[in-house]
Amino acid sequence: MNDQINIKTQACTLCGLCEDVCPVRIMRIDKGSGILFRQDRLPLCIRCGQCMAVCPVQAIIVESLSYDRHFFALPAGSVSVLPFLEMIKTRRAIRAFKDKPVPEALLGKIVEAISFAPPSFTPIKIELVVVQDTAVIREALPEMIQVYEGLVSAMSNPIGRMVVHLKHGAEKFKVLKHHVVPLMKSRLPELIQGAEDTITRYAPAMILFHAHRDAENYETDINIALTYGFLAAHALGLGGSPIDLIPPAIQNSPALQTMFSIPDENIPVAALILGYPKFNYQRGIKRDLKSVTWI
Repeated sequence: MNDQINIKTQACTLCGLCEDVCPVRIMRIDKGSGILFRQDRLPLCIRCGQCMAVCPVQAIIVESLSYDRHFFALPAGSVSVLPFLEMIKTRRAIRAFKDKPVPEALLGKIVEAISFAPPSFTPIKIELVVVQDTAVIREALPEMIQVYEGLVSAMSNPIGRMVVHLKHGAEKFKVLKHHVVPLMKSRLPELIQGAEDTITRYAPAMILFHAHRDAENYETDINIALTYGFLAAHALGLGGSPIDLIPPAIQNSPALQTMFSIPDENIPVAALILGYPKFNYQRGIKRDLKSVTWI
């Protein structure tokens, strides 16, 4: 037990689902000692609720989450026939996939769904790169790791931090300082050794969203299109998740820009990893909005 995650040891069956589903790999199953926590990774817990949602016996309690208030039983029936509001309740950010390729036909349907996303105004600015070849994603990973090694190194000294701040602006700098760099410091050793993949999550397919750097309002349009994409993937029986670590790596690597056919004048804005979900979730999670004001 610790202050952030509590395990009901009498209920826990040591099935290992929590260890496998955790995006930060905080927990480790030891058949003799039970569930152990990686102390250096506990501060990285994002309270996503994945471990609680997948646990068959409700043996895990994450700080600030409760089964009664924040989780609900998933509706019965296949996703394809559920009403829309029920369907979106069943969607989860999927970061663990079966070792199974995604057919081109399904990727084509996701692209078609993305094409229906409303733009803020014409002309259409969104450009896509659909990566069906898993080998290309695996080939790109070492180059992405190098980019983040460079970031961690730059953020370790005052001059480097100043350069990063000037390049990315105050808002993105705070995200890098408080979230990305601590995550990468923890995960880089395993990434470099090939023991895990925090960046592309071993995804078998991926869609990259990019736009010309001089286009107007392209980030808003891409975020809307991204939502259409991962909802379409879910409706088709696939799982997906936007991965914010991928676009900056491509933007800061000419080799990756070439590998993914991103023109020099374009900026990669979003990445949607895709595949068949590895796990069946037991329950969904609901979150309170920061505020709702009715007028």
